[in-house]
Amino acid sequence: MAKTGIGMTALTSVLALGVLAAGSAPAAGEDAAAFYKNHRDMKMIISAGPGGSYDIYARLLARHIGHHIPGNPSIVPMNVPGASGIKAANYVAQQAPQDGTILTNVRYNFAMYQALDNLKAVKTDMRSFHWIGSYNATNHVLVTFHTAPVKTFAEAQKTQVLIGQASPRSFGTLMCRIYNALLDTKLKVITGYGDIAKVKLAMKRGEVQGVGDDGWTDLKADFAELLRDKQLNILIQVGLRKEPELPHVPLLLDMAKNAEQKALFDFVTKSDASMGKPFATSPGVPADRVTLLRRAFDATMTDPAFLKDAGRLHVEIRPIAGEDVQKIVADIMGAPKDVTTKMRAALGIK
Repeated sequence: MAKTGIGMTALTSVLALGVLAAGSAPAAGEDAAAFYKNHRDMKMIISAGPGGSYDIYARLLARHIGHHIPGNPSIVPMNVPGASGIKAANYVAQQAPQDGTILTNVRYNFAMYQALDNLKAVKTDMRSFHWIGSYNATNHVLVTFHTAPVKTFAEAQKTQVLIGQASPRSFGTLMCRIYNALLDTKLKVITGYGDIAKVKLAMKRGEVQGVGDDGWTDLKADFAELLRDKQLNILIQVGLRKEPELPHVPLLLDMAKNAEQKALFDFVTKSDASMGKPFATSPGVPADRVTLLRRAFDATMTDPAFLKDAGRLHVEIRPIAGEDVQKIVADIMGAPKDVTTKMRAALGIK
């Protein structure tokens, strides 16, 4: 898909701008509306490189949410890729201004990683971010290319298939480990592609044969032409209920063989499919500014200009309020100890 918006800016520039912005403290007693009228420059820190759904979704929001914030600030997109979103999360939590002038798309899967005590590289608790909303709650899917020897989930339990992933930390990598450990699949993960756009190219070249995890609505944007030409096999979907367009694709929850496995699959489903593509602001932002940003996000989701732009990019909008995303994160992080212990054991996390 074609890139949109402003081009990539180096991390060093982001850090320099962050330090400068952090030095301008708001006047005492300044309310949220007055603050934004006086601070018309904001930044969208994008946790991936250009071209994939993370970049497209973030730039889409950056183009429109400013119209619903007092003063109509410009939102400047800045790509800060690295370590599957870890570099951007650490920057926003630790170095960026904590005043509400920063927005970012923190990866939805970090809450699960932290619940499993397997994300020490991120230096802040996911509950400390102020979540302002999410584009959509969508099922996540495991897919193979039409030339792959595996075309169904049952076949993946018998025949090895090569799955491309951005990095060892990608959620698709973890999902493949879950499928292998709990459902006896033979998924061999090849990492190091950086982002979904490069995995797609690798699949077309025959280097890999599938993708370990992508949201269904993301897949329809990232792989539109392959879906149109019926070149993808959807092996399984992770969600509370089946996507209407995928009635014959098995649901992870339906594969549980006992109560213990059901509890594990419930945890995975909440972690993988309930948050959609969420956006947050920095942990230290005052409460009234968080509320203002949440209501601006809500208004953007019904803005005709935004919806037209989203339709042009084939981005489906099924919004989740920021307060609901905050609760989902807290629920994931507060999962019962026996569930996280069993999941860690299944994945070989020490």
